[in-house]
This record gives sequence, C-alpha cells and structure tokens, in this order.
Amino acid sequence: MTTVMSVTGPIDTDKMGITSIHEHIFLDLSRDSAGRDSMLNDQELAYQELVQYKQAGGTTIVDQTTGGLRGHDHDILPVTHALAVREIAERTGINVILGAGWYRELYYPQELQRKKTDQIAEELVRDVEEGIEGTDVRAGVLGEIGAHFTWISPVEERVFRAVARAHKKTGVTVLTHANNCPVGLDQLDILTEEGVDPYRIVIGHCQSYPHHEYHAEIARRGAFVAFDRMAIPNEYERGLLFRNIKQMVDAGLTDHIVFGQDVCRRSDYVAYGGKGYGYLPSTLREDLYAIGVSQEQYDQITVVNARRALTGED
Repeated sequence: MTTVMSVTGPIDTDKMGITSIHEHIFLDLSRDSAGRDSMLNDQELAYQELVQYKQAGGTTIVDQTTGGLRGHDHDILPVTHALAVREIAERTGINVILGAGWYRELYYPQELQRKKTDQIAEELVRDVEEGIEGTDVRAGVLGEIGAHFTWISPVEERVFRAVARAHKKTGVTVLTHANNCPVGLDQLDILTEEGVDPYRIVIGHCQSYPHHEYHAEIARRGAFVAFDRMAIPNEYERGLLFRNIKQMVDAGLTDHIVFGQDVCRRSDYVAYGGKGYGYLPSTLREDLYAIGVSQEQYDQITVVNARRALTGED
C-alpha cells in the first residue's frame, strides 16, 4: 500500500480524503508587508480555524511553509515550527504534510547565496529523510519553491536545481510558487531539465495568471495546475478563476487540476472575516456546481488528483 509522509508519520494514501494542496498553518509574510495581517502565529486561533476544515469534511492539507516563511530575525512561535505543526495536527486529527525547501530570494538567508547546488540538495534530503530543522518531523513534499514575479534569479535557479536533485533521491513531489505571470513554465523547464517527471510537479498560483493557454500548456506537459486561492474576495477575480476551472474541465484536462485555499493572512481566517480553510470542502462545492462542475469532477480534483500529485500513482 502506498503511503505519504505526514508530520505524525506515514499515512495510507487511501485515507487522504479531501486534500487541500496548498495551505499554511504558521507563517511570517512580513518581508512583503508589515502588520498583524501578515503573521500567522496564534496557535489557539489556528486550531479553531483548522477544526472548521475537518468539520466541513476536509481530511488532509499540504502545508507549504518552507524556509524563510517560518520567520526571520525572530521566532514567531515558542517552539520550533515543525514541532508546532505536528502538535496541531495531533490536536485536530488532520493529516498535515509539511514542505521543505526555500520560498523565494527575498526570503532567503544570506548563507544560501554562498551554497552550491548540491549542498542545498543535501540539506533538503535530510529534511525529507531525517527531519526538518533538527527535529524528527519529516517533510513529505518539496515546496513551495518560488521565484521573482517574472523571472528566476540565479540563486533561485540553484534552489530549483537543488530541489530537483533532492526529489530524485527522495521521490517526493515538488510544488512551486509562480505568481501573476507565466513563470511556472520556466520553473517546469528547469525541473524537467534536471530529470524530474512533470507528473510529480505542481505549478502553484495558476489562478493569479488567468489565461487558459498557460494552464493548458502546463497540463499538456504533464504537470498539475494548482488553483490555490479559491476564496478570492474580489468578485471579478473569482469570476475569472471559475471560468478558468471550467475551461480546463471542458478541455478534458480535469485530471491535471488540484485545489488549495492557501490561507496565508489573518484576513483569510473566518475569525477575521475570510472564508477560512473550511471553504474548500464545503461551500466551494456549490459554487462549482453552479458553473457546471459535477460532484464527480469535484471529487476527482480534491481527492483523486491530489493523491496522484503527491504519489505519482495513476
């Protein structure tokens, strides 16, 4: 039986259920913007928000909080990030698969600039095979691995190549951050050049570049298209998102779609007026039914495709 590594140990893939491919539990985005909204570090509030995901029928989440996003210049939690994630997974009963790697250059520590590709790869392999940041909490994926908005810088390219080499040694899936532009195709080029099977690559934030040909090209190359801000509050952008999803379904590319809520700011929480983690396994269903996406297609995307993306199974 196939398993994937969660923060509490291996889980059978047939027990993954509804899976959000992109979430964050504890996070520091203050390098992008200062203020309370950019910091997820309230452990009790995080628990309350995640319980709503489980109550709505969600079973598994992929927490893509990589190096740089876990806090900089100060600790955002009283314990090591990976240990805090394991604790909340145990409390909620949710399967949490935690990512390893580095986010994007703005969030890199200075020492990463001086490391060789293979050195970075060796560290990532340790995160997967032994544990993250000296803990025994093992990563189950590599990601989210990001780039500048419209290009991949030299050090980011080294990180992408290191991630590819770590993938080849560990077999875990690679998930990327490609925001507001078609840089996901460049990311795909680097990863496949290093020998990664496109079927083990998830290109993130595809909703942020709402052009069907971009999404279709990713799918045609064999990778997964992640629509991972499903509860966009802006009605115009939500309309584009649902149109893009329907275009993929109508084009016969449903097998290459995965969904994530990508809770990354306090304003995404229900307690702060957002839709929270629970939107994906609940109200999203009805929203998709309204545009002609069936229950079977919803289940394909949220259960079957997520499992396939994380395991490489057909």
